[in-house]
Amino acid sequence: MEIYKQIRKMRLQGMSQRQIAASLQISRNTVKKYWNGDSVPWERKNYSRAASVLTEDVVAFIRHCLEEDTHSPRKQHHTAKRIYDRLVCELGFTGGETTVRRLVSQLREKHQEAFVPLSFPPGDAMQIDWGEATVYLSGVKTVVNLFCARLCYSGAPLVLAYRRQNEESFLDALVQVFQYFYFGGVPKRVIFDNGKVAVKDGFGAHARKQAGYAALAAHYGFEAIFCNPASGNEKGLVEGLVGYSRRNTCVPVPKVESMEELNALLQEKCREYLSHQIRGKEAEVGAMLAQEKEHLYPLGAIPNSV
Repeated sequence: MEIYKQIRKMRLQGMSQRQIAASLQISRNTVKKYWNGDSVPWERKNYSRAASVLTEDVVAFIRHCLEEDTHSPRKQHHTAKRIYDRLVCELGFTGGETTVRRLVSQLREKHQEAFVPLSFPPGDAMQIDWGEATVYLSGVKTVVNLFCARLCYSGAPLVLAYRRQNEESFLDALVQVFQYFYFGGVPKRVIFDNGKVAVKDGFGAHARKQAGYAALAAHYGFEAIFCNPASGNEKGLVEGLVGYSRRNTCVPVPKVESMEELNALLQEKCREYLSHQIRGKEAEVGAMLAQEKEHLYPLGAIPNSV
């Protein structure tokens, strides 16, 4: 893992494959393998056997059980055995009880971590998420999908509306965010959940990127980070943005004639947010964004291919 991180870091610092291999004293084939981030070291772990039964629906079900427990009396929390029984009864789960026990244990460890506000240096990370909102589009009540992005250091947001939440919209939204005039650059890491638009299979550290997302990450040079199930605290900033966007931009329900008009409204609200000072931050969002932009990767710095 450490070798992988060093290769990615040195590449983004402008070093060639030959220089990296010499510096780390490893084979150039190893450097080439991890150069674009398409191959990752954790994919070699013995995980495939569990992946066949630990589907996205199963993981989501377990996550839901653990979230239910946070609102229930302690003596009425799910045991791993109870979760397994419910999986068999309600989802027709065919895997073993041991598999469920192991995953429940891992998710509980994550779920019990202290929810301490995360600190990010400028340009380090951006959190993204999807949400929904209802609008009147040409007089017709319509549910639209909101792509929400937020730089972690400054808190600067950008929200874009799409008709559908699919891979095409997902990739387009990321490009729009990077090229938007007040972002104008790329963070080192992009933090997302385990949505199918980005994840082919697996979850968290074991997630395998969809081909389109892997290619986009390689092109722009950012590292794609996926959250663990039952760990909303890992991207709490952007989950707050989803709610903020609905409350402040979509209340009352917007009445627009086109998606273009809706997106203009959303972006105007995001620009207004730049004058806001987040509690605990040293300056207004716009001032901190100005600092952060100096640490973002320039859009033209990453070549299309090696």
